[in-house]
Amino acid sequence: MGIVRTLRGALFLASFVSGLAVDKPAFEVASIKVNGSVGESGMLKPTPDGLMIENYPMTALIAWAWNLPPYEVLAPPWFKGAQASAGYDIVAKAAGPAPRDQLRLMLQTLLEERFHLAVHFEKKDTPVYELVLAKGGAKALREPEPGHDTRTELGSTDAAGKHWVFHNEPLSALAGLYSATALGRPILDRTGLTGKYDFTFVEPPGARDGPYGEFIVGEIFPEMQRQLGIRVEARTAPIDVLVIDRVDRNPVEN
Repeated sequence: MGIVRTLRGALFLASFVSGLAVDKPAFEVASIKVNGSVGESGMLKPTPDGLMIENYPMTALIAWAWNLPPYEVLAPPWFKGAQASAGYDIVAKAAGPAPRDQLRLMLQTLLEERFHLAVHFEKKDTPVYELVLAKGGAKALREPEPGHDTRTELGSTDAAGKHWVFHNEPLSALAGLYSATALGRPILDRTGLTGKYDFTFVEPPGARDGPYGEFIVGEIFPEMQRQLGIRVEARTAPIDVLVIDRVDRNPVEN
């Protein structure tokens, strides 16, 4: 979650200079169409100078533009039915090559100009998972070896499972592996351990017949406690969410 917050902050800082709002970057040209497909998956693909998007719903567009997981975009009660299920095809081109953080800002501009999107951040009590220390405290955490870069890598895979190797990482990096759409809620580090460590976590093998979120809760969380002394608890906590104030279903004409 710390990485997400840092990236989000970078996007906002790109829109302000010395506390004064400035125009966000915009695509030079953009074509938008409502996609009539129902039940088909969408696609969003950054290109060197733009975006190619097919059948993407509005909440997913907003989540990508603000670099948020879907559960941090709050749709109001009036946003439902045909408006919520509509997908969009977008081909957008910048004036030249643009990095991904610039493309996100450009998509924000596009949504604001063509859909009259208005949003705001607020704190909302939200279901979360929290990492806390189990009885006996943390274990298997080592002081980082000098000169090691901060990184997470997948080591060997064997009968025990996937060996995730963390180098010079905080425990929030472990949460980052699983705090995804499969869970529908973030994992927050509440262990009080603020340092960086070298450690290995072996993700157990499991049949993926059921939902991945159930596999994480039922199999991976218990292994975090057994291997690392880190317990995972389901709680409610205030987190920042992006609230949709206004958005049109049909875009302004191309």
